[in-house]
Amino acid sequence: MAVEAHTAYEASKLARERYAEYYANHHDMNVAGLRFFSVYQGFAGNEEHKGEYANTVAQFADAIARGEAPELFGDGTQTRDFTHVEDVARACELAADHELTGVYNVGTQEAYSFNEMVDLINDALGTDIDPEYVECPFDGYVHDTMADYSAFHDATGWEPQIGFEEGVQRVCRPYLEDAPEMN
Repeated sequence: MAVEAHTAYEASKLARERYAEYYANHHDMNVAGLRFFSVYQGFAGNEEHKGEYANTVAQFADAIARGEAPELFGDGTQTRDFTHVEDVARACELAADHELTGVYNVGTQEAYSFNEMVDLINDALGTDIDPEYVECPFDGYVHDTMADYSAFHDATGWEPQIGFEEGVQRVCRPYLEDAPEMN
């Protein structure tokens, strides 16, 4: 589909891809732009320093593990293609190994709602904490995302290996190990 920039963030990403295209075309370089979809990993140790800018899976798992309600924009039906960081790391290695040039999506081709994410976290932690629904504080919020990684698969054979349910279990596991009373 045609790519449009509606926010400064989107414009910066599009500009990066155009610069890469320029270098590939005019300096005989292999430059691949990988579009990562909602990359996540655990909070403690890797995302904690980002605070409110950490990935939502890590933020919500941390909040729920502490007995707090995560805040969801709108009604929580917005969806994301959540991609585990280990799958992203493998994608980067393959892009380099195959000396790719071009722009490729890296995601799972599956979308989960934020409500479903909260349910999975509650299931993994053995908790029952409802989210707090709040109004989105800014314009340009994207309601749904989902990658089509077929071009990247065709070029490298890459497929995601960590499903979202397993990924949520991995994110939640340290909370269960650190707090035996939650078992």
